[in-house]
Amino acid sequence: MSVRDSNSSTSNTKRASPKPFFTLTVLSFAAIIGLGFFRFSASQLEYRLSSIERGIERYSAEEIELKQALSSLTSPIKIYSYCKDRLGMNVSKQETVHVQRVLVANVAPVIPQKGWRSSLFSFFGLSVN
Repeated sequence: MSVRDSNSSTSNTKRASPKPFFTLTVLSFAAIIGLGFFRFSASQLEYRLSSIERGIERYSAEEIELKQALSSLTSPIKIYSYCKDRLGMNVSKQETVHVQRVLVANVAPVIPQKGWRSSLFSFFGLSVN
């Protein structure tokens, strides 16, 4: 029986070797599938990012065009010609300037305070004695 036991033990070791090979094959296949999925999702994110960048470039170009249009509309020469041609306005040669004087009463003189403490206390509305 010792001969049979030794033969059966060698045959058992031969049968056990396909199990790790099968496990390794399944794990490598799962890793390849996982990496393929990550690559696919990365390419989708790259496509979305490039479309967003194209949109940003398009809106930047539109902003530049609108700024140029706005600056041409607000230029003094454009306003003058529009007022003259379409509204019939003329420039008056006579200019008058009115000056009004206002009297200010009950104004307390500002007393300069010295030092950093006074400026700190004046920040909080307090005075230093």
